[in-house]
Amino acid sequence: MNYQQLFLNLASILRPYSQLWQKEVLQAWRAGEIDEIIPEDLIAPLRKLSHEELYELDCLRDYSKLEEGSLKSLLNSLKENEVYETVEESLIRGVDELPSWAFFKVKGKKQDEILAIANFLTKLRDKEGDFKHTVDIGGGVGHLSRTLAHYFGMEMISLDINTEFQEIGRSRLKKYPTPEGAKDVKFINHDFSIDLEGKENARIFSKDSFSLGLHTCGPLAVKHMQVASGNQTRGLLNFGCCYNKLDPKEHTNLSQFAKENNPLQIESNCLTLATRGHQSMELEDFNQKKRVKFYRYCLQFYIDTVYGKEIDIIPIGDAHKRLYALSFSEYAIAKLTENNIPINLSPKELDQFFEDHQDTLEKLFLANVVRWQFGRALELYLLYDRAIMLQERGKEAKLMAFFNEVESPRNIGIWYHEAESKS
Repeated sequence: MNYQQLFLNLASILRPYSQLWQKEVLQAWRAGEIDEIIPEDLIAPLRKLSHEELYELDCLRDYSKLEEGSLKSLLNSLKENEVYETVEESLIRGVDELPSWAFFKVKGKKQDEILAIANFLTKLRDKEGDFKHTVDIGGGVGHLSRTLAHYFGMEMISLDINTEFQEIGRSRLKKYPTPEGAKDVKFINHDFSIDLEGKENARIFSKDSFSLGLHTCGPLAVKHMQVASGNQTRGLLNFGCCYNKLDPKEHTNLSQFAKENNPLQIESNCLTLATRGHQSMELEDFNQKKRVKFYRYCLQFYIDTVYGKEIDIIPIGDAHKRLYALSFSEYAIAKLTENNIPINLSPKELDQFFEDHQDTLEKLFLANVVRWQFGRALELYLLYDRAIMLQERGKEAKLMAFFNEVESPRNIGIWYHEAESKS
């Protein structure tokens, strides 16, 4: 797959809308730029959808109910240029159930992910030979390592910097029956990201090893790819997450190809969008999301009347779900009091303030729905760049969907195996 061309294609679609995905909707509104950044022709089609249809568009990316026009063309174009391969079902199926104690304190979604990875690596091993060991990046208490070692016969290294987690992991190794044919799990307390070329890294990420990063947070994913490819490991499989923890200057546009081809200007707000923008939810959650946005936006409107728009957006922290079940005045008084912000209106006046701003709140919410649709494309922009970086290092890297997209939004893994490298 030509990731360089995919990168260029996606960048060309994203670039004209850079102000939209770079800025939070509230920022654009306060700067008086909302109509310029998200013109009415992108919002008007959403006004014609029912609440349920808007939910399906926002959370399920179902654009079929949209009328023909600029918005539908844009969203379909984004979707059509999100290109990656999907792992064959037969490669991630085989052992689909383990003893109940095998997944002690492991959530259902992660159980499915671990089994998919385990079956995939088992088939890879059976076809092309075993690895000396497999490294689990950020292994924590060792759920993934324990499963691969005990039930799939792989020598594992669980790598983490948290000694407390690792002690829990060691105790769990002894707590439950060890199946016949089980291999060892070695817990190593080591921060591989500090010195990528260090001797300890060279020993762990040896040329006959494979390394796994299941939801490696922020820059850890980048460091994983760099240390594995730098030490010429036989294989790698990495799933990134928490892109909002990346340094936009240091951890994006990594490849030389990106640097030389007018890369997009990536900022912190769009990294947050790449992290959160691609996730499905139930209708009830969508209803809650709308209420949260309405309350938060209107509270900022009130704060602006107290301090003026010259002051930056004032962070007010998260609120418990039950607070949003109350009236706007109850929510507002609680958050204003918590943040020592003057309250100059009575509860009745605050509720009327909320009612008076419904049209603006609806407009900002719909603008946010449009902006949210760029999340997956921005994630793919980052992943294409990472794949290109690995290719520049001599690896035949691929983007492949391993998990169900609805249940596991971070479902795309970057992987390579020595048998397919250019070396």
